Amino acid sequence: MKSKNKDSTKFPLKGYAGYGVTKFFNSFKSLSFLFDRIETMFLLNDINKLDIDRPIYITGLARAGTTIILEMLSKHPDLASHRYKHLPMPFLPHWFSHITEITKFFTKPIERVHKDGIFVTRESPEAIEEKFWQYFFNNNHNEKISNIMNGAISNPKFEQFYRNHIRKLLINQSRSRYLAKNNYHITRLEYLLQMFPNIKFLLIIRNPVNHIASLIKQTRLFIKMEKNNPLLIDWHRITGHSEFGHYQLCINTGDNDLIYKIRRLWKNEKTYVKGWAYYWSSIYDYVMNLLEANKKIKESTLIIRYEDLCENPAETIDKILEHSELLLDNFEKIKKYYIRNLHKPTYYTPNFSNQELFHISEITNATASRFGY
Repeated sequence: MKSKNKDSTKFPLKGYAGYGVTKFFNSFKSLSFLFDRIETMFLLNDINKLDIDRPIYITGLARAGTTIILEMLSKHPDLASHRYKHLPMPFLPHWFSHITEITKFFTKPIERVHKDGIFVTRESPEAIEEKFWQYFFNNNHNEKISNIMNGAISNPKFEQFYRNHIRKLLINQSRSRYLAKNNYHITRLEYLLQMFPNIKFLLIIRNPVNHIASLIKQTRLFIKMEKNNPLLIDWHRITGHSEFGHYQLCINTGDNDLIYKIRRLWKNEKTYVKGWAYYWSSIYDYVMNLLEANKKIKESTLIIRYEDLCENPAETIDKILEHSELLLDNFEKIKKYYIRNLHKPTYYTPNFSNQELFHISEITNATASRFGY
């Protein structure tokens, strides 16, 4: 679908209202945690009855296709997920949902800020939980140090909060299992497995040429939007969405020198694409090395190539359901809808020079071949 907005970088009025609420609660974090504790106490009897069973985590580098898979799976009757309505006040997944239900705010679909043809309402699934990881883990978005969180990590306060939060979301949506999408979880698989031994990971990858083209397109769009609306820089920082724009931060997979190299390449237009190629390889080389070294992680993970999802949707969706241990019951219509409508993006095409294509191939080929490209 094409955007109906004449100015593709125009920020919707609803966005300003959402930013205001988000900014308020971020400025008064103690108030947010106080509300969380009150809500938890109110629901404690129900919380204590729930186990977190086989939570599903979608991850991969941004623009790999994680959002469309989140959107599809969020329609499964067994799965609870965060929604856009949780963005202003994510610490109250139960009560804030009820508050929004008495309003008509954000009920009509609008194209999301990424301008990629995905239209959303307040009930659309969204990546929300990064805000919690930022609060509980210092330097979580510090690209100058390794962002890897292995099984030796321990943060009892976070783990108690996080488990209770997931249970409150399950209670609110009357679902039995949790679904989340978070690109930053790519370096947290071992820690998440430690918390949830029966976890299911969906790792999404896309061929490097199209993936890098999409990353560059999105980065430039966000920079343009943030110049027109500077508050977006602050909002992205607050919500933990720092994949693009002026606040863009790399995920450090343990090689500080490589991050420095990528940053240096990004500063020069002639080497900009090379920087993205190195970044793409750093992410997917890291996770493939982890899968090969950690049997439990490998058993918990299904690798999904975006091209397979678009070209063979029926077969790929079946693999997702089988790995995630999700029943097809009451999901058949949703599956058929996505089989009919899944397709590769048509609103842009890669526009690299022959030299840039050579650099992408040279830098990413070894990594891409590990995933069957």
